[in-house]
Amino acid sequence: MAKVTVERQELARVSGGGVAAGIAAGLFIVAMMLVTMALKGQNLWPAFKGASAPFFHQRAMQPGFDAGPVLVGAFFHFLISAGWGWLFAVVCYGLSRPMTMLAGALWGLVVWLGMYYVVLPLVRLGSMARSVPVGMAIMEHVIFGLVIAAAFLPFQRRVLTRWPALRGATPTARR
Repeated sequence: MAKVTVERQELARVSGGGVAAGIAAGLFIVAMMLVTMALKGQNLWPAFKGASAPFFHQRAMQPGFDAGPVLVGAFFHFLISAGWGWLFAVVCYGLSRPMTMLAGALWGLVVWLGMYYVVLPLVRLGSMARSVPVGMAIMEHVIFGLVIAAAFLPFQRRVLTRWPALRGATPTARR
């Protein structure tokens, strides 16, 4: 019984760390977008409104501040970022620090593929995905994955028995 409680506590700790890492990566990406847009002299509000487009459609794409799309877009941007962070934590928990960082870069590619070829087309925003140059989209998502990995490091613990088959051990050797 105590082992189950400890495992649940560890899952809650790791899950919270993944969510926090995802939010941190979401903040980093928004900051990076804001700096890029400011340097180009562009309207900054799309950085906050983009994720509201499935709900507000063209209204979300209009220049300038609009409270509804800004609030909904920011909420969904961070919710999605938190979800990707949580998934990263569940999948990559137990890796060494260097492997966590490598996994973060690869995770960025997974996020890019998932968002650009599954999620955005499902919510009828495939054209938004196609409007971003592929190389830039990949780079931004790899950076997103690296920030998730770096932010998750304080929650990471090395678990030698995570995948025993990869080390030649049998599953019964896990204790």
